[in-house]
Amino acid sequence: MLMRKTMFWISVALAIGVFSIIFVLTEQTPVQTLALSSAVNEAVVAHHDNGMGDGAAASPNAGSSASSGFFSELGTSLLSYASVRKWAHTVEFLAFGIPVSLAFIFWWGRPRGLLSRVPLAFLLCVFASLFDQTHKLFVPGREFDAGDLLFDLLGYSIAILACFACDKIARTIRGKQHSALDAMAA
Repeated sequence: MLMRKTMFWISVALAIGVFSIIFVLTEQTPVQTLALSSAVNEAVVAHHDNGMGDGAAASPNAGSSASSGFFSELGTSLLSYASVRKWAHTVEFLAFGIPVSLAFIFWWGRPRGLLSRVPLAFLLCVFASLFDQTHKLFVPGREFDAGDLLFDLLGYSIAILACFACDKIARTIRGKQHSALDAMAA
């Protein structure tokens, strides 16, 4: 029980830390946020090209692996769909959703059922996302952007589903191990 409580509080601290970073990023002026997203966009494009910055494709003999090519193409495809600024919301709320999910997994009180904890984690992330967008209303030059909410939703949904699925798999494996030990003892 002590380990569970410790992991819970570590998860809570990480969630607060990640949300604090999101808060600070939201405080940026439009010029600052544009400069940051431009730098990230340039880094992604530079990774995709041959390293010379000229946009030419890397040669097949450049030593890149197939998985590197896949991720490079994935990054390019995602950027053709939406800007780095939009995808940053997904990454931010993925990073927020993981410790929130872990906190609900390690919670020792009620509700006890795993399925009742998933909606609670989801609601907390929704409120955090809405708070982030509402906070923008008070930052000069920034505005509430409902489109960002969809990218936030993608991030924390992936985090919640992944964390709770991994927990369910771990519980199932642990249950099978205990069943096998019980059978050997009988």
